[in-house]
Amino acid sequence: MKRTGILVAGGTRARFISVEVPADAELDGGPHLVEHDDLVNPDGDVPARVLFSDRSGRAHGAASHGLDDHRDQHQAEIERRFARRVVDATEQFRGGHGVQRLVIVAECQLLGKLRAELDPKRWRDVEVVELAEDLSRQSLRQIHATLAQQGLVKAARSPAAGVYRPRGQEPSWR
Repeated sequence: MKRTGILVAGGTRARFISVEVPADAELDGGPHLVEHDDLVNPDGDVPARVLFSDRSGRAHGAASHGLDDHRDQHQAEIERRFARRVVDATEQFRGGHGVQRLVIVAECQLLGKLRAELDPKRWRDVEVVELAEDLSRQSLRQIHATLAQQGLVKAARSPAAGVYRPRGQEPSWR
């Protein structure tokens, strides 16, 4: 089975999650999602009125009129830089955890920017699956349920009933 990693990203945050399958799935249930790291975009939640001045620029001379401050271009550049940081961090996550299959879950606009930043040569040995949805503020349980409903990961199963075994202890019959 391929080692699966999940990138869940929104405009303000990216989370790096792996799918962990326990050695004894009958007793321990599973699979489980484990969050390893996150990346925060400090400019993602900042309102435009804080990033930009309310006063328009003025040209001096005969034609004095308001100038465009190119807010949309600045905002797009902030989003592109965050997407680049997310892709770089995803490459580190992939290498550090041996990810062979990557599920990218991001809001539509960010997903497009991430797609543009992914270098196909570097990702040719990884199966990349995409889902256009913002789950970055959801709990791991909610993320797992949504991905299982979409058929991207196996649904979580509860541990076998009536069997108590402290974590880390091997089954007695082995």
